[in-house]
Amino acid sequence: MNKISEIFQSWVTAANPSSEDEEIARHRANICDTCSYKKYIKALNIHICGECGCPLDKKVFSPLPGPEACPKKFWTK
Repeated sequence: MNKISEIFQSWVTAANPSSEDEEIARHRANICDTCSYKKYIKALNIHICGECGCPLDKKVFSPLPGPEACPKKFWTK
């Protein structure tokens, strides 16, 4: 899957997640909450991944398996 497809699918899933998608996203977000790469962009009022630059509220819905979706391979789901 190319990066554009991954990003698009993440946004689509975030708009209407299944219960399984929500569970995975919560698991991933909990890991991000303790990650030193998590950055806050005050001007946009969002948190991003400091490694890839993706907004975390959408990144956690990536369709890729956890280790492939997280640039540091911290996600297990």
